[in-house]
Amino acid sequence: MNIEDKKIAILFITKNGKELGLKIKRKISTAYLYYVKKDVVKEADGVIYVNRKLKEFVPEIFWEYDYIIFIMACGIVVRTIAPLIENKFSDPAILVSDEKGKNIISLLSGHMGGANEMTLYISNLLNSNPVITTATDVNDKSSLDMIAKKLNAHIYDFRNKVLKINSMLANDEVVNLFIDGDYDIDTRGFNICKRDEVNNLGEVVVISNKKNLNLINNNILKVVPKNIVIGIGCRKNIDKEDMINSLSDFLHKQNIDINSIKEIGSIDIKKNEDALINLSIYLNVPFKTFTAEEISKVEYLYEKSDWVKQNVGVHSVAEPVAHLLSDGNLIIKKHKYNGITFSVGRINI
Repeated sequence: MNIEDKKIAILFITKNGKELGLKIKRKISTAYLYYVKKDVVKEADGVIYVNRKLKEFVPEIFWEYDYIIFIMACGIVVRTIAPLIENKFSDPAILVSDEKGKNIISLLSGHMGGANEMTLYISNLLNSNPVITTATDVNDKSSLDMIAKKLNAHIYDFRNKVLKINSMLANDEVVNLFIDGDYDIDTRGFNICKRDEVNNLGEVVVISNKKNLNLINNNILKVVPKNIVIGIGCRKNIDKEDMINSLSDFLHKQNIDINSIKEIGSIDIKKNEDALINLSIYLNVPFKTFTAEEISKVEYLYEKSDWVKQNVGVHSVAEPVAHLLSDGNLIIKKHKYNGITFSVGRINI
């Protein structure tokens, strides 16, 4: 489990809880430890001592952490976090452990928040009993939200679709799944079907980054992985609308779903180019730039332009940038528009 970039808080209210918290921190050094108790006596042991009531302190940090591990009774935790809970798609992962570390409980945001995965991780570290109660997991099945999380995918009407499909899986109903591409995902519980079978089935979950699926089955639940990156070269002061319209036309011709775009990029001298910044905002994706030195290391693989070299310092921008964004997995070579060049890479998920 990769937790390097995750914020983790461990809260306890007793000395025994503190000992377990320190034990976990020895395994997860980035975790923050909070001893929360009125009139608690501070010690120099790397613990943050909070001289307040738990119900007063937790609201202040609830949205600051990806994972919050409470070492105390479940009842205390439930009463404390109940007023703070919003929904399974935004709440932090909440775990509970008894102060001896015998049981690690995934209490909230088991799937999207990652509480189930963290429960298994910590249980393995402590040789504890993991307690996971989500229906798909206890029935040894995958779930639509976990697939979407793994693929960083877009699903229209996400909440309702996830609830519907996960309910079908938990109730042993047939859920057809067609995977258009190569993705490393957990498909336990799904009925995997081939393209030529889709049109003869009822509702089908389809994983694809294509805009047009070329299927006559209208009962499709489309899952769009965010695995497409776009390298872009452009003239200075290109019109914002021209940039958006050109990309839209390019995506249409290449049959790429706009929701599959994970990131766009260009050379660093374009970092303040309004059209690129605006495009990043329009797509709601990051805009990453690379130095001429970084680009020069891979530009030899692609067609060169002396004009581009004269103006930006490298022979090519769109293709090398798409190459760098996708770790070398370029899938569509450069296409030129009026003052704009696009190239596409695909990230392996």
